[in-house]
Amino acid sequence: MRRILTFLLFLISQLSFSQTEQDSWVQDSLQLYIDGIEKRIQTENRQEAITLIQLVYDQGSKTLSSEIFDLFFDLIEDPRLKNQPDVLGTAYHYLGNLEFYRGQADAAKSNFEQALVYYSEGGREKDAAGMAMNLGIIKERQSDYEGAIESYLVAIPIFSEADDLAGLAVALENLGLAYSYQGEYREALEYLNETDSVLTIRTNPEDSRWTNLFYNKSNVHLNIGNLDSALNFALKGLRISEKNEDWSQANAGHLYLTKIYERLEDWYNWRLYLDKARDFATEKENRLILAELDYELADYFLDQERFDSAKFYVDKGLTFFDESKQSEGGTRGRILRGRINFRQENFPQAIADYKEALAVMNSEKSREIASIYHNLGTSYARTGEFVLAEDFLKKALTLRNEFGQPNGLRDVHFALADLYQRKGDYRQAYESQIAYKQYSDSVLNENRTKQLLETQTAFETEKKDQEIELLEQQSQLQMLKTERQQAQIYLAIGGILMFLVVATLFYNRSRVKQKANELLTEKNQKIEKQNQEREMLLKEIHHRVKNNLQIISSLLSMQTRGMNDLKMIDAMKESQSRVKTMALIHEKLYQYDNLSAINMREYLVQLSDFLTQTYRSEKKIEVEIDSEEINLDIDTAIPLGLITNELLSNALKYAFEDAETGTIKIKLKETGPGEFELLVADTGKGLDQNIDIERSPTLGLRLVNSLTRQINGTMKVESQDGTAFLIHFKESSLAA
Repeated sequence: MRRILTFLLFLISQLSFSQTEQDSWVQDSLQLYIDGIEKRIQTENRQEAITLIQLVYDQGSKTLSSEIFDLFFDLIEDPRLKNQPDVLGTAYHYLGNLEFYRGQADAAKSNFEQALVYYSEGGREKDAAGMAMNLGIIKERQSDYEGAIESYLVAIPIFSEADDLAGLAVALENLGLAYSYQGEYREALEYLNETDSVLTIRTNPEDSRWTNLFYNKSNVHLNIGNLDSALNFALKGLRISEKNEDWSQANAGHLYLTKIYERLEDWYNWRLYLDKARDFATEKENRLILAELDYELADYFLDQERFDSAKFYVDKGLTFFDESKQSEGGTRGRILRGRINFRQENFPQAIADYKEALAVMNSEKSREIASIYHNLGTSYARTGEFVLAEDFLKKALTLRNEFGQPNGLRDVHFALADLYQRKGDYRQAYESQIAYKQYSDSVLNENRTKQLLETQTAFETEKKDQEIELLEQQSQLQMLKTERQQAQIYLAIGGILMFLVVATLFYNRSRVKQKANELLTEKNQKIEKQNQEREMLLKEIHHRVKNNLQIISSLLSMQTRGMNDLKMIDAMKESQSRVKTMALIHEKLYQYDNLSAINMREYLVQLSDFLTQTYRSEKKIEVEIDSEEINLDIDTAIPLGLITNELLSNALKYAFEDAETGTIKIKLKETGPGEFELLVADTGKGLDQNIDIERSPTLGLRLVNSLTRQINGTMKVESQDGTAFLIHFKESSLAA
């Protein structure tokens, strides 16, 4: 996460001084500065003494020679400086910086603590606040988040009293980040929003300062599962970075977008921004970002079940974090390594990895602890150690609830359902499954509430703008009335007489028209309200249907685990794929504003991804989707989805039994108004020449024939250089 370092420790890059020139300054000039400082201390000329100390520090930070350190050690031990606290505070301050540059974090922290004391005693409150900020950042690096929060809380009132808005914004943002490191995301967002309010007062909307805040907000929203908000803030930060041509900040945005698009499973944009981030980090030799990207690649290859590649990248990233002694990165790497072993069903090694992650983690309030407990619980469930499994899962449940992570709560309830199923405690399994479903619903409801609040905010803003505009217009009219008041008095008399005549003539007609308009407006409002209620109800119905189908799929999956009969397992997988095919339709419907049509191109891509995962093998089988942007109603989409499911499943299972590579092509196009053509073709071994498609003994082909007739379609089958099914059909609303 990008850290605001306004006050602290910018690691000075080595300037174009040779080592000989630097050593020469120490030998030729240092003594002159020492004598000058001594003279100013004796005469108590504090300001000049501080200036000379700063000049020595500027040169010393380039060499870190022992003579420079000896000078500062002598200064802080000089008893005369007890009466000159501002000078003594400066000596401790710059000695702390030098200790930090040579990697002595504890020594730096001790010197900053002393500098804070003497700066406060000497009346240099803003410098004291700067030391509190330094202490907070060092404590964060040591995973002492409680200590960091205490330091930032010292700095905030000082900046506020001094009306230092820039310093106040930095302190508030750092405080929000410290809370996020502990997993306390509500508090983190509260302080980040306060930072937003402070920056709004004097900071230009295009200033790069906003970029840091937007990226930090994006990361907090990502951790609590608000992916839309995370994406929105990351793109805002990236836009400002690119406009300012700040490519370092832009690359940080690329890294955030990589993480967000991974969670959204948008692999095209994931790879796009990962490549951008990796190219920039390689060019700049930024090992931290490269290590983060190694974790991203490991996670991706884990999802693809390419375990050797996943292990390679996680070990590569972990090497950097261990060498640089960054416990947070080391913890995440061990969790990821445990997940890889878990997926390979090496549960004892996964447990060892998660325990190692606990040992590496310095703070018991790290945001990763809930993830470790969750993973330990699921691993112990697989080894049959049910007591330990239940204990860790309940700890994870408590922490997820404290952190305010509905997605995490949902996943823990699902893991508990699996645990109780394995124990044979079906009542508890059922209750956990119900809780899982409820949290799945709550995530949707939270998103709906958020959309309503955003809409309401936009409406109220627009309303206030209109009121302001109306007041401005009224003010202008009042000015004109004042200027022309005398002329209007005379004109008003004649106007009133004319108005009375016209008003008498049109009064009755206007009353009738007004009543008619009011009645029409009332009816229109009722109709609009009914339409909105029906649309919301219809979305909820589709969502409930999808959830129920998902529960059926989960139950089928649980039932399959206890089977040994391969035919029965295969039949259960086929049933799961058919249920998933229908569930995808309902999922699409409640996600879209248009409840009457399905985007078939997106649907076919999701369906093919699901089936290739279901029937995955070591063979290199490519599925190509070539579909126009076609929207079909639900009565046509469901039968067509089931047809595609049967044909694609059949091809994945049987078409390439004698081959190691192959291609399956799915093409959907519109051949005329309301007329469409679906092609499912493979380059496999082809169908048996003696098979009668119309009287096939298999359920799959019988189902394809029946569904084709249901959509008033015709099917043509060719079996040369593979198998091709060509189905011509009309949309149900247009079919004869």
